[in-house]
Amino acid sequence: MPQKTYGFLFDFVFKYVFGRAQNAQLLSYLLNALLDRPNDNKISVIEILNPFNLKEFSDDKLSIVDVRAKDEKGALYTIEVQLLSHSKFIERSLYYLARLYSSQIKEGEQFTKLRPTIAISIVNFDLLSAIDELHNVYKMINEKTKTELTDIFELHFVEMTKFKIDKPRSLRTRFEKWLHVLKFGDAMYGGENGLPEELLTEEGIIMAFEEMKKVNADSEMRYIMEARAQAISTIATLEDDYYNKGKIEGQLEAKLEAARNLLDVLDVKTIAEKLGLSVDEVNNLKQSQK
Repeated sequence: MPQKTYGFLFDFVFKYVFGRAQNAQLLSYLLNALLDRPNDNKISVIEILNPFNLKEFSDDKLSIVDVRAKDEKGALYTIEVQLLSHSKFIERSLYYLARLYSSQIKEGEQFTKLRPTIAISIVNFDLLSAIDELHNVYKMINEKTKTELTDIFELHFVEMTKFKIDKPRSLRTRFEKWLHVLKFGDAMYGGENGLPEELLTEEGIIMAFEEMKKVNADSEMRYIMEARAQAISTIATLEDDYYNKGKIEGQLEAKLEAARNLLDVLDVKTIAEKLGLSVDEVNNLKQSQK
């Protein structure tokens, strides 16, 4: 049986491909496509602020994975892919956007140093179900006049569930081309020969596939990806199971049972946060199983 291919929507692959210092140009191509930047206003990433670090993944099977970067004008970007839904995902996104924005200066420094900060969340679940558009942008707008207060904040949500396989046949825009690659990259794993002709001339796409091949071919990274995939699957299954049983808030015993099932795939802190338990309660469980 052939090995599973982990595509661009798997957060580890996304971080490896777009979050390494040597791939800053590749991240620039992606950002310019997603944000539809014209040639005279292109983004040129000069620094990855949190570059890919294999040890971080080895130590934490379900750490938050995003790519944070700075362009030549000082603007900041945070971009992530998410497979798991979250009841407070929008609030979470606002928090990380605000945290990145406020990180630009220390107390007492001038506000003139502040630069625009843009957050992009590419999610593989329905987030804004009342809206048909797959790419929604939120800014600071006057409710009555619809004028923009400032361009300092932008929050983008891209819902891949709304991008259908029969939609991008013509692949006219850069945005469509990159979304097609992000969503169906694992199915087009053959590389350059397997790509639709429309994709071959788009800057960065062939390079992105070469990087995806590398991460899938590396045995150490595959081991980490498989452990991470197992953790994601376990959480999704347990959340669904407890929801169906009416235990989404859960009695203590139900939460402890879920924690026992997660001890082999997640660290103590993450289990505690996910299930609303204390770190001491999870540590006690861990000790009792030894």
